Amino acid sequence: MVTVGDEAWVYWRRVEPHLSRILSRVDRESFSLTYGSLDRVFWNWKFTDFAGARFQEGVFTLAFLYATPFQGNTFQGNPHLLRWARAALGNWVGLQYPDGSFDEAYPGERSLAATAFTGFYVGEGFRRLRSWIPEAEAAGVVAALTAAGEWLCRNDETHGVLSNHLAAAAAACHVIGEVVGDPRFFARRDHFVDRILRCQSAEGWYEEYGGADPGYQTHATFYLGWIWRATRDARLLESLGRASAFLEYCLHPDGTMGGEYGSRNTEFQFPAGYEILAGVSPEAARIALFMRRGMAKNVVVGPDAMDAQNIFPIVNNYLLALDAALGEQRLELAATGELPWQRRERRYFADAGLYFVSEERYYAIFAASKGGCLKVFDRQGEKLHGMDAGYWGVMPSGKAISSQALVRSPAVERGEEGILARGRFVRVNQRLFNPWLFLGFRLFTLIFGRHPGAARWIKGMLVRVLVRRRREEPLEWQRRVAFLPQRVQVWDRLTRSAPLALNRLRRDEKFSAIHMGSARYYQPQEIAILPRTEAEVQAEDAALREQLQRQGWAEVEFAFDWSR
Repeated sequence: MVTVGDEAWVYWRRVEPHLSRILSRVDRESFSLTYGSLDRVFWNWKFTDFAGARFQEGVFTLAFLYATPFQGNTFQGNPHLLRWARAALGNWVGLQYPDGSFDEAYPGERSLAATAFTGFYVGEGFRRLRSWIPEAEAAGVVAALTAAGEWLCRNDETHGVLSNHLAAAAAACHVIGEVVGDPRFFARRDHFVDRILRCQSAEGWYEEYGGADPGYQTHATFYLGWIWRATRDARLLESLGRASAFLEYCLHPDGTMGGEYGSRNTEFQFPAGYEILAGVSPEAARIALFMRRGMAKNVVVGPDAMDAQNIFPIVNNYLLALDAALGEQRLELAATGELPWQRRERRYFADAGLYFVSEERYYAIFAASKGGCLKVFDRQGEKLHGMDAGYWGVMPSGKAISSQALVRSPAVERGEEGILARGRFVRVNQRLFNPWLFLGFRLFTLIFGRHPGAARWIKGMLVRVLVRRRREEPLEWQRRVAFLPQRVQVWDRLTRSAPLALNRLRRDEKFSAIHMGSARYYQPQEIAILPRTEAEVQAEDAALREQLQRQGWAEVEFAFDWSR
């Protein structure tokens, strides 16, 4: 058994340095037209033409700081915090459409994510502040929460399965049901939970756009764990246990998690769900302890790396993780058993297309489902040893292609030593707004976005263009990996099936080939290993393109070695 004292305070230590930046986001001037807004780019810089509702998730941050007494919280009971929190509540109410929904990315969006996430955090923040809010003011918030809940009862996520969105919708319905005392919202909570569990893989992972994504799974686990704590639903606890058992394989010896092998490439960690479950789930206890230690080493993507779009979700989660640890008196967390990287094991998750190999010297993760992405860690040194995210290329037109494309349940060949996977290069979507495209989009959403049906069509179209569009190129990749006692040996073969001109073709350590706002955050792991020299990269690039042009195929061999 391993016991670590007082490490739960790491959550507060990671949040406290950012509180000045967070409070600066609040429009604190009571005469302002945007009093209480937390979208600083909108109300202060005036660079955008609408206020994003999701910034109002900071209502919970303000409420928690005001209402929660604990060591080091100098904001507790400060009347300024209460005034700003009430203003933020009022601003959220003012952003709501008559149908109960909210916008996140553009006017007229009527976003399930914005309605669900703000519904939960505003609702939970309001519950913590209710005794300090005048009755007439509270009635307005209750009415807005009711309208948001009713909108969630009528609407669903239709453009894909994003378990973290559905889990937030379920949690929002629960907290709204508790605030207003209406059982309709508990029934709708169960609808969203049922949908998540129906889509949960038999391997345990929660679906995110057709695959397993460790980072977003931790986010979904928080909302589901929060619901479990309120309901004690045995079926939900069993599901969370299976999800946690899968996630353990995605925890790395250096304290990091996830990355290019996930369906959405995320690397952040949301610990609150595991703190909630630590007393009833050995897997959750091990994960919570792992996350505490990673944060203490400052190797995890956290508030210091986050932009405005994710600062409140991560800060709120850290505060709720601390809240769970304080509430259960688990500042000292005991965890029994080993994580997969701490023992020798080989495990292939066929549906996720992920192969985890733990040898005496190293821990390796191979993503047959993501173009053969490979990460190799030094078990003894508990550090990253090497990584390879696959290939990207650039055509004469400037369009990019990549081997890094998601395929669920990919076909593989497995042997005693290793694994072989193959797939096709796909076009990388690098579309950006320009002034004319932006103007056309705004006009379209302003004219048609007021109609709910049109709003759903626009959202679906954007997801198809930015996320789901898949254009295959006439270039196949094949990667064979042998996991030997002292070496991970890799053989790649690229085969061209039709003429294909490329100005560049490179194998790279780390990159993302999908549209994902919550990916690409910096963490120290990114500079933990030295890159190949530019001369080596250019030589390999030239050789690959020459072989493909001359004979239609090219081969590369490399290794991650401990034998010397």
